[in-house]
Amino acid sequence: MLTIPLLLICVALCFPPSESSIDNSKANIQPQVTLRTWEQAIAMAKSFIAQLTLQEKCHLTAGVGGTCAGNIASLPRVNFSGFCLLDTPSGVGDGVLYSTAFVSGIHIAATWDRDLFYRRAVAIGKEFRGKGIHYGFGPMINMDRNARHGRNWEGFGSDPYLSGENAFFYTQGVQDQGVVATPKHYICNEQDTHRSGDNDDVVYSANLDDKTMHEIYLWPFASSVAAGAGSIMCSANEINDTRACQNNKTQNGLLKGELGYMGNILTDWMGAKSTVDPVLSGLDIDMPGNDGYFGDTLVSFVQNGSIPESRIDDMAIRIIAPYYLVGQDQNYPTVDLDRNVMGNNYIINREASRAGMILLKNVNNVLPFNSSIDTNIYIYGQAAGQTTCGLEQTAWNANCGGALYQGGGSGFVRPAYAIDPLTALMQKGRDDHLQIRYITNQNDFASINRTFNDRGFQNAKCLVFISAWSEEGVDRTDLYAFDNGEQLVLTVAQNCRQTIVLVNSVSQLNLERWIDHPNVVAVLWTGTPGPEYGSALVDVLFGSYNPGGKLVFSLAKNDSDFGTDISPMGDSNYTEGVFLDYRHFDKYNITARYSFGFGLSYTTFSFAKLDISQANDDDDKNSPASLYKQRRMRPYNNFGHSGLYDPVYTVTFTIQNTGKYYGSEIAQLYLGFPSEAQEPLKILRGFERIYLEPNELKEVALVLSRKDISYWNVINQQWTVASGSYTVWISTSANNADIKLQSSFNA
Repeated sequence: MLTIPLLLICVALCFPPSESSIDNSKANIQPQVTLRTWEQAIAMAKSFIAQLTLQEKCHLTAGVGGTCAGNIASLPRVNFSGFCLLDTPSGVGDGVLYSTAFVSGIHIAATWDRDLFYRRAVAIGKEFRGKGIHYGFGPMINMDRNARHGRNWEGFGSDPYLSGENAFFYTQGVQDQGVVATPKHYICNEQDTHRSGDNDDVVYSANLDDKTMHEIYLWPFASSVAAGAGSIMCSANEINDTRACQNNKTQNGLLKGELGYMGNILTDWMGAKSTVDPVLSGLDIDMPGNDGYFGDTLVSFVQNGSIPESRIDDMAIRIIAPYYLVGQDQNYPTVDLDRNVMGNNYIINREASRAGMILLKNVNNVLPFNSSIDTNIYIYGQAAGQTTCGLEQTAWNANCGGALYQGGGSGFVRPAYAIDPLTALMQKGRDDHLQIRYITNQNDFASINRTFNDRGFQNAKCLVFISAWSEEGVDRTDLYAFDNGEQLVLTVAQNCRQTIVLVNSVSQLNLERWIDHPNVVAVLWTGTPGPEYGSALVDVLFGSYNPGGKLVFSLAKNDSDFGTDISPMGDSNYTEGVFLDYRHFDKYNITARYSFGFGLSYTTFSFAKLDISQANDDDDKNSPASLYKQRRMRPYNNFGHSGLYDPVYTVTFTIQNTGKYYGSEIAQLYLGFPSEAQEPLKILRGFERIYLEPNELKEVALVLSRKDISYWNVINQQWTVASGSYTVWISTSANNADIKLQSSFNA
């Protein structure tokens, strides 16, 4: 069942130098266990299952009460102690103590740095393992289809390729630590309005065609399967009018059939609505299990012939196999959810925090600040300081205020601490002898206006903090800042000639009310940066870290420009097909305010010498194809037999830092397909974040797999390489104006 480990997507062969390596935890990242192949794990699971009675096998299929969010029951007769399952994708959640609240999915994606994708996941996996938790519910890989979706902050943005790379390295990082990764929510769970029908009579159906399913929404799940994910969580919505957790087409057909997935499928909470249909359509575990649909209930259905016992055996094997796959039979820690295992994970968290911040505007290089010159700083906005509601809330309201470190819902991690921007800036002021004034009550315009008459205000730098929150269970009502933040920006900008706006947002925001104001000279998108927010921000503002993050969605001038939105009715029709986000902007020639993939730096870069060649699959361990494979190779990979992940082309070019600061650029490979494929104008199919000293030059090699150059052929029901000319663009965003190099190849 396990084939030669082939690779997923393109990767550059240059790695981040010194500034990206302040985390010394890269050594000894793997636990002292034996990671196994799927063939080995399944054989061991079959041997274990052979000892069980029918009732014991059925007992494994439903959650039970316990200390964790989800619990698989113990079977004392065979010395099986059960499993602990817990949220979240960005750290150990569900209110436990001593847990690192890592930067959210949308923020780590904005780093465009595979090394950071992986190292963050390793740190998350270490904490799950250290507390004795067997399953971590993540990554969250639903697409950012709707800008107002309340859970966009948990995911990786609007592009399936970028989301797929994040999914792959998240799965790998967590499972390298012996924890079972659980990608969610399978599938097409792109809004929370009417998502389940539990609280009203409506559950929405995501209605979409075959091509769109494969090329957009299935892509990141396929990446997780290829990485070797042991579990997948099905969603509560419907797909083409059938509940996701009892959808034979998506579960048996696509996931277990086409992708060859060998792990288990478990429900999102209350995702099962009956017994026979979900079991026969591929569902393996019912969570939380108190509805009586699975578990011991299955025995009678087997006895009356409604469910074959062979299916129960298959369910049990899929439940037990991941346990052996990641070595949980080898001295796995006992469950203690409040065990303190944070270690020095704040180091990687701070690095990820600043690496995901995005510089959108920087007129006349007002940033970075020079603390010997820029000594007079005014700070405005509630988002600069701490919340008045404490750090434990999973929801947020207008009475709380404060800096946002993450969004809300089941993805919320109870932070052990959090450093807000105001506190960090005050400490910087003490150390560098700055004068700092602040007003965090952004509705106290009388006090705000008085500051404009302060002595020396004419030479001040004004930092205006705005925010936008979202959470599970409810979609955003609009794309504007909390508590009329736009008016705060305009009020300050009308009086301060050097206004810098800090945007602390869960996902897309409409900036149009103030972005063109001549006194708004810089904009830094700080995203959802985790509890190291203040420290990371000071690093960026004062130049000890050069920002290099890029947008993982477009920012539109008009909300309607996105072409998609939350459906208030029972159907959510994906009529845009594969034309999502920048693909939609290209199709209709819409100019974004800031394009997908956009982000500035304090330095400049040049590109040259683009070359395209067939991938050389030889024995050279240093060839691009070989390094590409080595980076992804794990015993538990599941790349299948199709050859889709074989390297087929190598794209090389040089990049040079032509400025005066150490920094990074994110080279993005966009591919134009022959007309046969009926694809958008260009599609992201490669990227790498390259870190360079001033004047330093590097050659970058990106590898294209067979899947990267294929389209989903709905007639032949397979991935197909179109005949004709493919255009390769190397760019720094999805905006055509940012294309640096262009060439082509014929396939």
